Amino acid sequence: MKLYNFTRLISKYKTTFDIVSENDGHYDNGGEWLTDEGKAITKQGAIVPLSEKKLYQLGGTYTAQDRELYMFEKLPDALLNCYAVYRGNRYKIEQETDYGEYADVYVYVLRRVSAVD
Repeated sequence: MKLYNFTRLISKYKTTFDIVSENDGHYDNGGEWLTDEGKAITKQGAIVPLSEKKLYQLGGTYTAQDRELYMFEKLPDALLNCYAVYRGNRYKIEQETDYGEYADVYVYVLRRVSAVD
């Protein structure tokens, strides 16, 4: 039996988002490098703002625009360092925390990179 059960919390706040990987890129006619995006994978999880306490504990490396992602399933290693697209913003998937021994949840830190055009 797990010590913490996140089922109700994640079910209440879950949302749909896309995970996009970056493949190779190409140069456009003006010589600017453009990154080719791979196929989007749709996932569900709870995406919440980082708390002020957590922002402080992380030593200023994250901002209020960054998020935490709570999921029941572990993302494959191939999807780490990819991007989550949520509500018009692109987030780099970073810092996986596996609470499998204590709870039924995997937590990822999402660093906001840019707004999606």
